[in-house]
Amino acid sequence: MITSAIVRKITALCLLLLGCAANATVLTLPTPNAYEGQLFNNFNIYSLDLLQKCASDPRCQPQAGVPVASSPGQIADQAIVLTSANGMSNFTSPFAAGSAVDDVFLSPTGNQSATYPNLPTFGNDAGGQFTGDQAFTWEINLGLLQSYLGLHDLVFLFDNNQGNANGGGNVSLLAQARIIDAAGNTVAGQCYEMSAAGANAGCVGGGYVPVLSSLCVASDGSYNTIGASNQGDCPAGSIYVSNNLGTSTAEYAAYSQSLSNFAKNAANANYLLSVDVRYIGNESGAEQLWLCSECDVSQNRVPEPGSLLLLAMGLAALLFTGNSKARRA
Repeated sequence: MITSAIVRKITALCLLLLGCAANATVLTLPTPNAYEGQLFNNFNIYSLDLLQKCASDPRCQPQAGVPVASSPGQIADQAIVLTSANGMSNFTSPFAAGSAVDDVFLSPTGNQSATYPNLPTFGNDAGGQFTGDQAFTWEINLGLLQSYLGLHDLVFLFDNNQGNANGGGNVSLLAQARIIDAAGNTVAGQCYEMSAAGANAGCVGGGYVPVLSSLCVASDGSYNTIGASNQGDCPAGSIYVSNNLGTSTAEYAAYSQSLSNFAKNAANANYLLSVDVRYIGNESGAEQLWLCSECDVSQNRVPEPGSLLLLAMGLAALLFTGNSKARRA
């Protein structure tokens, strides 16, 4: 019957669509550009609140997946670098016991003095937990990281939790991500820094970057932070952005294409990613930092193996129904 043939084809198509949906990304970021992201040395920094609010603006490139939930229970299965005390109790590692990845570290809380940058955030890390694990930094084996990411990009997500939401509580950060060998040596050309240094200056210990709690973003990508607490405080044509959305929503994404490409290369599986983060001016916050498991930059995403398998199954089902009809004819 023609009707049953149509039903079988629709069913096969549903299997095909479900296969694609099952591997939907958690977050898709636009290609780095001046309006939606700022370059701080080696890292493109995206304000996720800006991405959400400018989605209907023709100046904004396509993106998907914002806002990003960040409560401890919602990110418990992520590769977490820093989290709050609540997050420590809710964390369920995506990695098997004994894997070559550092433990989750407790983020700094309370007001921190100007001397705090002289102390590593991971100050209680003695190192030696696995081959290549260094003291005072967070490490993960690249082979393990590649299994975690699949075909996705290496993107850091940051949840900012400062006490004053309207400009008064601006923690400042300096971060480095290195590719190291088992002896702790940095692989040539593989040190990336998020700092106030010039574009792609490398690991030079550049100035700290203020994590602005609220601002107005103009059409040319410039921003103004004076007295901004809502859209009414912003000039015409600007977008009010809050980068202090509380403990349940991530505010920033950080991405370096060169770092991501190197980390995902199977030939580099024996190296490690080493992360160091420094704070200044913390105002009672307890930030969270993690490596996103399903984040991509740009819409040109390659389907995962599972998607390809289900795609093949769907096409095979369509071919089968067509061949069956032909034989009956």
